[in-house]
Amino acid sequence: MNRGQQEYYKRDYAQAKAEGKPFFPYAIYKDHVVALLAVVGVIAMAIWQRVEVGEPVNPATTDFIPRPEWYFLFLFELLKIFEGQNVFMPVIMATFIVPNILMVLLIALPFIDRGPERRIHKRPIAMVTAVLVVFSLAYLTTLGAETSTEVPSAVELTNLTPEAEAGLELYLSSGCASCHMLKGQGAAGPGPDLTNVGSRGVVTPENSKEFFNNPPAGMIAFSNFTDEQYQQLGELMGGLGTEFQ
Repeated sequence: MNRGQQEYYKRDYAQAKAEGKPFFPYAIYKDHVVALLAVVGVIAMAIWQRVEVGEPVNPATTDFIPRPEWYFLFLFELLKIFEGQNVFMPVIMATFIVPNILMVLLIALPFIDRGPERRIHKRPIAMVTAVLVVFSLAYLTTLGAETSTEVPSAVELTNLTPEAEAGLELYLSSGCASCHMLKGQGAAGPGPDLTNVGSRGVVTPENSKEFFNNPPAGMIAFSNFTDEQYQQLGELMGGLGTEFQ
């Protein structure tokens, strides 16, 4: 704050103090009214939009789609933006880097913006930043809330071999479609679309066991399959987009 800002602040403060009202009871009265309205608003919304308790979690199910609470939906949507398909968009961007960058900026804000002005119309940069952050959170939360949770019971593929057909059944029964999309069916994220994964040579019958036991970051490991099942999944994945359409 330079000398001119200090002088302006002192004059403005002296004028506000001369024309203002005392802290007690005026400010305390306003705080109590606002707090009461906030509590009444929360109670009203809780009555209007009741949160129902769902069915108890069954740890043995294979078709349950895990979804975060509403206040983490924007992070859930970030996982779909940073799908981890290449080195420039790894999953760690959504789970660690982006959230922590935003947290550091929030902590650093009082040290960056040290101007004495508090009136909204005289702080355009702060206002634009706040609006963009709120809009981004609301937009990502909305996208996350509207994400499809339907798991397909079948996927139409042509030219499947018997081994690849068994791999497709294992793919569907193991809940893979809750994170991946295949030929337009399944979840749009956080995992990548597998429709043409065979053309990239990511999973083959030869490396399928190693791949599913030590998958990329963001994907859960599948270590409970038999060698035959790993072979079947590898046959399916290796042909998607090439042999199997």
